[in-house]
Parts: sequence; structure tokens; C-alpha cells
Amino acid sequence: MSMTTININGKEYKGRKEVFKCSAYTSAKNEGGAYAYNGERLRDGHISADFKVLPIGSKVYIPYFNKIFTVVDTGGAIKGNRIDIWHKTRQQALQFGIRNLEIYVLE
Repeated sequence: MSMTTININGKEYKGRKEVFKCSAYTSAKNEGGAYAYNGERLRDGHISADFKVLPIGSKVYIPYFNKIFTVVDTGGAIKGNRIDIWHKTRQQALQFGIRNLEIYVLE
């Protein structure tokens, strides 16, 4: 896939555009708890991914949120071009639901 230059909040980045199935999760015990695979406490800007597709530490820009996220976690159901986006509350996660979104995998 070819790289594109994108402007994010006044700064230029290079990234490749892809479509990922995106879902939401929280720090609830039944969703894995408050800590990510890398040991960090889960917080805004964290996502879970298949490490074969997006290795831990990868940065992705999601235009839907106009924000850069970091891969810190993985999950049993997160396979292929799928990411799980951390949300602070269950209500926010439910409201987001599951959707296909364009993302940019940053260099």
C-alpha cells in the first residue's frame, strides 16, 4: 500500500490508509481489566490490535476521532484488520458500537 502525507492538527505525518473494523472496550474486569498487554494502565488514546497486523507501539490516526492512537493491547477476538478502541465508560463504548472506519497507519 502506498504512503500518503496527511496533516494532523498542523503537523505532517506519513501513513497508509486502510479500512478496519473498529469496536470499543473499557477497563471492566470482564473486558480484560484496567491494564494493557504492555503493562500500562488503559487510558484515552489506547487501542487493542492484532500484533501481526499492527505491532505493539504502532501509531494510527483515526479521522473519525481526529486523534492519534497507540497500540498497547491485544485480545482474543481482535484478529486481522480489526481494532478495539478504549473508552472511559461502558455507555461510551456501547454508543460507539462496531463500525468500519478509515484509519491511517503512521510511519
